[in-house]
Amino acid sequence: METKESIVFLSGLLCNETVWEDVSKELENTYDVSIISFQGCDSIEKMAKRVLDTAPQKFVLIGHSMGGRVALEVFNQASNRITKIGLFNTGVHSKSEAEVQGRQKLLDLAKNEGIKSVVKQWLPPMMSKSSLENTLLMEKLEKMANSYSQEDFFKQIHALINRPDAQILLPLINIPTLLLSATEDKWSPISQHEQMQEYIENSTLAIIENASHMAPVEQPIAVSKAIRNWLENK
Repeated sequence: METKESIVFLSGLLCNETVWEDVSKELENTYDVSIISFQGCDSIEKMAKRVLDTAPQKFVLIGHSMGGRVALEVFNQASNRITKIGLFNTGVHSKSEAEVQGRQKLLDLAKNEGIKSVVKQWLPPMMSKSSLENTLLMEKLEKMANSYSQEDFFKQIHALINRPDAQILLPLINIPTLLLSATEDKWSPISQHEQMQEYIENSTLAIIENASHMAPVEQPIAVSKAIRNWLENK
């Protein structure tokens, strides 16, 4: 019996399996799919270690948002285990003072008012107008983010603020790479992925229509089609 190719999906900040579950359902008949999230980890390096400790020996690796940065660190630690890599709605830029200040405000809000207040402030700016008007989608994402403890949120923010330099890894990527962004993603815009593509020789850019930063859960059929087309383009 032929063994299915393995895909490991990585979740982002305040995200879990919810972001990838619909994409996974589209692909699971053809591929061996798993999803990893990062509760309890306080560094990108530790997140990468979790992936390597739980993933198959060889696998396709796809990360969303913060998960994209984790995917790059997995490549940094064990590039020989990754057959292809996907970087979705993400970036490689170093932290700015404005970013640090913005994340500190969220930390202060979490301390003073709890995670629910953080989610109300953090989630809407990432979403398109049509997604904000999709009540079921927003309830799903809010439930996901609210499932995180305050402690785990603090740990993930610490990981992002102290993240390693990912930009230097891009020219080293020597495997097929799928970059994916969305037309309404102002958080990690298309232009950001185009800049990343300039440094990765064997890379493809997919653009998802009518979606924003949470493209895999906003448009799972379009995202899974982009993944399938990329994987099957031998």
